[in-house]
Parts: sequence; C-alpha cells; structure tokens
Amino acid sequence: MFRPRKKRTMGGIPTSSMSDVAFLLLIFFLSTTKFDMKNGLGLVLPAASTESTQKVKLLDDNLTRILVNRDGQVAINNELISLEDLESKVKTIVTKNPEMVFMLKTDRQSRYVHMIDVLDRLRIAGAQRINLSTN
Repeated sequence: MFRPRKKRTMGGIPTSSMSDVAFLLLIFFLSTTKFDMKNGLGLVLPAASTESTQKVKLLDDNLTRILVNRDGQVAINNELISLEDLESKVKTIVTKNPEMVFMLKTDRQSRYVHMIDVLDRLRIAGAQRINLSTN
C-alpha cells in the first residue's frame, strides 16, 4: 500500500517571548536615557487683574525705554551705550526714581542671548519693574 509521506514541519522561531524581550529593552533604554531639561526664565509675574478693561497709563517721567538691536547694541532712550555701562546707568536711574518702569524692547532679528544679558543686568542693577516687548 502506498502511504503519502507526511510533510515535516520546518522549525520556526518561537515568538512567544519576543514581546517580553521588546518590553525589557524598552524599559532599559528609557531608564538609562538622560533627558535634557530646559530651564526657562525665572520671572515673577504680577497677579491677574479682576477687571479685563483695566489699563494703566504711565507718565513719560516714569518710563525708560531700552532697545536692543539685531547686533546686540543697547540704547537707553535712543542713546547708544555699551553693555558694561548699562548697569551703572540703571542704578542711577533707580536711585533717582524707584518707581521707574524699564521697557525692554528687542528686535525680532536679535539673538535671545542679547535680551537675557540686558535683562540680567537690569535685575542686578535693582530694576523691579520691567516690561518685555518685541518689535
């Protein structure tokens, strides 16, 4: 009698533990990866006003405009000064008028570092009221 031969099944790769290995690799790489934490600016913002229509008008005597152009040059009230002289100039302004508001305006093309340098020097010089703006 003729019997057909049974086909032998080829050996396969066992996939039952494949998901376990993938899960362990995932946990390993997540636990050993160092994530880069970016720090923002440490600013204390005023509380929100209760009325949305409340506007505060500043006198020109209580406002100092500080402009930073795209090259990093600093001007106080349209007078160009060096970054090193900024701190001493702000200190004299603050001692004359402690209620002075400094409006820091930067050019859109300027680098972020220039604005941070000026902001740091304003805070070191004792400026409490700083307004940030861009063109």
